[in-house]
Amino acid sequence: MWNQLGQASDLVVLTLLASIAAVMAVVVAELAHRFLFVRRLDEVDPHSKQFEVVHGSLLAFIAFMLAISVAEVRSNFGVADDAVSREGMHVASFARDIGEQDAVWAGETLALLRRYVEVVTTDEWPRLGAVEPRLSPEAQTLLDRLRGKLRDLKVSDVTRSALFARHDALELDRAIRFEHATRSIPRVFWLLIGGFLVGAMVMNGRYRQTFFTRTLVGVHFGAIGLSVALIVILDAPFRGETSIAPAPLVEALKRFV
Repeated sequence: MWNQLGQASDLVVLTLLASIAAVMAVVVAELAHRFLFVRRLDEVDPHSKQFEVVHGSLLAFIAFMLAISVAEVRSNFGVADDAVSREGMHVASFARDIGEQDAVWAGETLALLRRYVEVVTTDEWPRLGAVEPRLSPEAQTLLDRLRGKLRDLKVSDVTRSALFARHDALELDRAIRFEHATRSIPRVFWLLIGGFLVGAMVMNGRYRQTFFTRTLVGVHFGAIGLSVALIVILDAPFRGETSIAPAPLVEALKRFV
């Protein structure tokens, strides 16, 4: 299901999850009212202070968990976006330094660097956006070949060290991209938030079910569904409509090759 949601547009994800939450809340409240609260009016008062405390606590837990989760995924998305921009700058710097060396060697090495960027943008990027993110083996092979080309270059130790540092920066940028692609909300969160949501839906069954109360419940939980949808959208920074594009890498290399 998450994979299908990840491929859908943001509007579809927002609409779908908000609708599911709203409809489910209305149905659960109706069932709870008919089969739980109405049949036990002689035992408990559904509008007592105890029920208010339980209901309010469940909603507070939901709001707290959604708030920290939205902050977490938004932070991860922003940091990942900045990291890709920085990676583009590293590609540009590496290409510039390569171009300053022997013309024949530089031409071959720049071709390798260009091929590496092409593989990253066309093969590795979709892999990062998968449900189980992975790196491209071909991209790793090209990085290894680039390192071999640096070893073959006949230059001073200072120049070679500087070029190796550029290469190391690319490897680190790649590792950081993979780290952000795999940093997602744990499944136990969805179990907890689901339990709290169902509990709050049941507590809504305390009220007499009218068109007005059903509308309020639907709007309330539709808004919660929108918050959940926002987390789903931002939780995968390399997948979906709102995702990080590899444009900085491509644009950086265009200036030199």
